[in-house]
Amino acid sequence: MDSLSRKIQNLGIHDIRNAARFAQNMIVQYEPYQVDIRRATNTDSWGPTPKHLAKVLRNRYQVPLYLMTEYTLKRLVDHVATRPKNLYEKARKDYVNYGSEWRVVLKCLAVLEFLLLNVADGDELNQVRSCLVTHKHLLSREVMGYRVGVSSDGKMEVHERGIRKKCEQVLQLLEDSQYLKRERQRHARNNLKIRQQGESSLYNANPVDSSGSSPAAEALDDDEGADDELPETVPQQQRQRRRSHIEEQRRQRREILRERIKNTEIERKRQLEQAKARDEPDLLDLIDFDDLDGVDDDDFGDFQGGDASATSSNPTASDILDLLDWTAAPAAPAASTDAPAAEKNAPKKHDAFADLFSHSKSLI
Repeated sequence: MDSLSRKIQNLGIHDIRNAARFAQNMIVQYEPYQVDIRRATNTDSWGPTPKHLAKVLRNRYQVPLYLMTEYTLKRLVDHVATRPKNLYEKARKDYVNYGSEWRVVLKCLAVLEFLLLNVADGDELNQVRSCLVTHKHLLSREVMGYRVGVSSDGKMEVHERGIRKKCEQVLQLLEDSQYLKRERQRHARNNLKIRQQGESSLYNANPVDSSGSSPAAEALDDDEGADDELPETVPQQQRQRRRSHIEEQRRQRREILRERIKNTEIERKRQLEQAKARDEPDLLDLIDFDDLDGVDDDDFGDFQGGDASATSSNPTASDILDLLDWTAAPAAPAASTDAPAAEKNAPKKHDAFADLFSHSKSLI
């Protein structure tokens, strides 16, 4: 419930319009191609996007192109008309699309121009042209004389000039076959350039090839002239076979380049890991053994409390005599009051160590 309440709070006017359009499509039960055309010609402030136009053109494999063209013209006329036919159209003009109907008119003209420039030569182009030529008066009279009554941004004259300019372009494509052919060729070249730039941006992600020619350049060289205009005498079936063969070659090249980019990325990661392993410091290298070479001794002599110079020098004669005197001096016996007098007056026993020490003194 909390998630649902947050979603409801974050709903905007665009979400509400999309929900209303979805409900309307479900109630009226529009055909799939009609739904795509309605999405490409809605009242949003953007579009029709390339994705919307591609979806519209994709329906040519399910329905004839003249039906798609007629429905686009019908939608155009419904929004150009100033007098609504029924209560539903009046409510739509006055409340739902108020201030945004001119966007539907401009987008319908953009869809018609897109169909003229992007359908295949032959039957498809003839279907679109014949339908537009049949209803040419709608473009030359109704659309060219269209006046924007109200706009949400207040720029009614600017929008009127944009609509007339787009309508003039569509009419010129219908009236001048040479101009239509040149525009179709120029549009095909622009599409090829955009596609090649998109592919090159993918190929340029590979920074490895230092031999002088990048994979992107190779791909562009291989694609050079791939989609050039064939002579008019070439059958449509042969054109389609050549187009499918070129697309298969491009797909194979893309797979090869993706594999090369993947291998290069793996090699780069391996080199980074090796460089990182070489840069790790050794703990033994952190110890400076040169500082330890200057240490000649430790503090053990200081712990003994002696002077190192004094300990290492030879003892003198006076030091030896002092040591002998201290060793030869007998300890004084403690006087006992209980001992008999005879013991006190008795002579001392002969001490051999005392004679030895006395003899040593005489020698010194």
